[in-house]
Amino acid sequence: MIELLRAKREAIEALCRKHRVRHLDAFGSSVAGGFDETRSDVDFVVEFLPQSRHGLGDVYFRLLHDLEALLGRPVDLVEASAIRNPYFRASFEATRTPIYAAA
Repeated sequence: MIELLRAKREAIEALCRKHRVRHLDAFGSSVAGGFDETRSDVDFVVEFLPQSRHGLGDVYFRLLHDLEALLGRPVDLVEASAIRNPYFRASFEATRTPIYAAA
């Protein structure tokens, strides 16, 4: 895991609580190696706690914005239930690193 995620972990966990996240996992180069400080984004898969359906889009984009502001770089945020491609799922599973899980 890159130092940026280690250093910001408590703040990331606070954002997860604020935005009603059930699970947040990092994957890709930020946890598996090959991360380029000048070009790489940070990849996350998120699962939200139950909430009103009309508000899910707002919560998603607020979390995305807050993560990018906190980390100071682009973030790819994928909702767990949207992962249908078996090749993408296998790639995600190979590097998946838990960052937050609601109690």
